[in-house]
Amino acid sequence: MYRVKRKSSQVSFRDEVEAVELTVSEEAFAGMVSVAEPPAAAWPARLEAALKEPVGSPPLTELARGHKRVTIIVPDATRGVPVADILPQVVTELTDGAIGLEQITVVVATGVHRPATEAEITALLGPLAGKVKAINHNPYDVSQLVYLGTTSCGTPVEVNRTVYESDFRIAVGKVEPHEFAGFSGGRKAVLPGIAGERTIETNHRPEMLLVPEARPGVLAGNPVSEDMDEAAAMLGVDFIVNVVQGAGGQILGVFAGALQAAHRAAVEFMRSFCTVELGEKPDIVVTTPGKPLNIDLYQSLKAVIALGEVVRPGGAIVLYSACPDGLGTTDMFKPYQGAGRLEDVIANLKANYKIQMDHALLVCKVLARGVTVLATSPNVPAAAWEKIRFRSASSAQEALDRALATCPQAAPRVLFYPQPQRTLPRVTGGDHPPQIQGAGWVRFKKGV
Repeated sequence: MYRVKRKSSQVSFRDEVEAVELTVSEEAFAGMVSVAEPPAAAWPARLEAALKEPVGSPPLTELARGHKRVTIIVPDATRGVPVADILPQVVTELTDGAIGLEQITVVVATGVHRPATEAEITALLGPLAGKVKAINHNPYDVSQLVYLGTTSCGTPVEVNRTVYESDFRIAVGKVEPHEFAGFSGGRKAVLPGIAGERTIETNHRPEMLLVPEARPGVLAGNPVSEDMDEAAAMLGVDFIVNVVQGAGGQILGVFAGALQAAHRAAVEFMRSFCTVELGEKPDIVVTTPGKPLNIDLYQSLKAVIALGEVVRPGGAIVLYSACPDGLGTTDMFKPYQGAGRLEDVIANLKANYKIQMDHALLVCKVLARGVTVLATSPNVPAAAWEKIRFRSASSAQEALDRALATCPQAAPRVLFYPQPQRTLPRVTGGDHPPQIQGAGWVRFKKGV
């Protein structure tokens, strides 16, 4: 998917996903980070085993028996979870427990994303299309929400009425590092997945996001994550199926069972291979979010946010992404209106906060470190990049060349780091070259 090779005195980086190729001099090439993933899990055997021997829970067939209305919460298309491969086996376990297909409703956990299209819902259901009912969650229609109370963080919890009125609830999702919730999966199926707009907005508010513990890899003491845990407990989720996926989308692990226990088991599995230790901060990092986050600008920014503490202050990040859905949101751009400094953007954001302004806040934190971001996409106008204080380029190679030409370091080094949001990078300090643990590190020595 991502590879580098030497061409005379140059190094070529190739991205098969985006069909992008970049070249840099051998002297400037610092390396490429590629996580050393576990082997793909046997499929569907691993899923079947996880359902039969769940974590902290009786088997699904036994647990579901006797219930009348079952909802299965599934992620939308932006998450890239192979729902169509998971649902049939989950439904088989339910029918083995005397649950009829007519008793099952699949709810697409859109959060505040756009509704899933008919084609997307058909793709999510796979062989179950037309056999079980499927609906989109709507976070804006209060008639479709039920108020459960307020969390200890002050978040008013409103959830999807269909899910609330069911007497057995299953959540399907995936676990990977998350920019402010620590890790995705588990409780996130409820908040933000099937929560109301004001619930999500309160949980994602700036005061929560600015807490130091609200960052990738941290669960304990993370107010965003703990608030999500509390909201999920208020609703009650009876069983989860969480997967851990590789960079290419392949299933590496399956964790089913009780919400907390199965989610934490998936988190520990993810931690076992996603940590990346860098011996120094690179001058320039070239990155891309990969699928499915390359769907739009808003989601693509997760790659930049993940690198905020990695690149050297005063250095540069080069971002390229296809963004076939364009911007993804307009709310993120509103805090920039009339703002001169980054501080003004943050002030505007705090005064008139909307959910999808969260990435504007996190991007400002990156830029405040003196980092320059040069970005390119065939489906994002230059004005949109410039609005969020990035520098636009017509191609990834142009962006890289400009980053090299303007870097204040005398001999800048370039690190290629695709899909950084799937990793937990940590800069350890020390002498050059960087040492990588838990990841593959590709470099070339002179004369080799």
